[in-house]
Amino acid sequence: MEHRSDEELLAGSLKGHKGDFKVLLERYEGELFNFLYHTVGDRQAAEDLFQETFMQVFSNIERFRPDGRFRPWMYTIAANLARDEMRRRRRRKTFSLDAEIHRGEEVSLVEMIESHAEDPSMLAADEESRTLATEMMESLPGNLREVVVMYFYNDMKYTEIAESLGLPMGTVKSRLYRAVREMTETMKRKRGF
Repeated sequence: MEHRSDEELLAGSLKGHKGDFKVLLERYEGELFNFLYHTVGDRQAAEDLFQETFMQVFSNIERFRPDGRFRPWMYTIAANLARDEMRRRRRRKTFSLDAEIHRGEEVSLVEMIESHAEDPSMLAADEESRTLATEMMESLPGNLREVVVMYFYNDMKYTEIAESLGLPMGTVKSRLYRAVREMTETMKRKRGF
C-alpha cells in the first residue's frame, strides 16, 4: 500500500517517475469512475470520461499548483468533462427502442434484443429500487447531481466539493439541500404519497 500523499505522487510523476502516476490512477479509479457514472448515468461514457480525466491530468501536470491539493483539482477536471458530456447529450438526436427497424416491418429494436437475465420475477424488487434511484438522480439538474454524487457516493466533505467545483461553501450546502428535497419529492410522487 502506497503511503505517499497524492501531491507527493504527482510531484514524482512530474519528475518522470511513471509508477507514481499509476499509483494515483489506481488510487482514484473506483471513486472517480463512481462519480462519473452517477453523474452521466452511462457506464461506457463514464469509462471514457475517466480516461479523459486522467489524460488531462497527465497533460496538465506541470500546471498543478505546488500548494494545491490533487483530489479537488482532479474532480474539477472530471466535473467539467461530465458537464460537457451532458451538454453533448442534450444536443444529440435520440430514437425510441420501440420504433420500427425497417419501414413496413412490425419488429422493433427492443423486440430483437435477447435477454440473458435470470427469472425476472426474482429481480423485480431490486430492479424497481434501482429504477427509482436512477429516476431520482436523472430528475436532478446536472449542478445538483454532481454535488449529490460527490457527497453521498464519494464521501467528499463540503470544503472538497466547494474547491473541486469552484463554488462557495454555502452554494454547495444549498445545492445538496435542494437535491435531497427534489429527490424526496420524486420518490413521494413515484410511491404515490
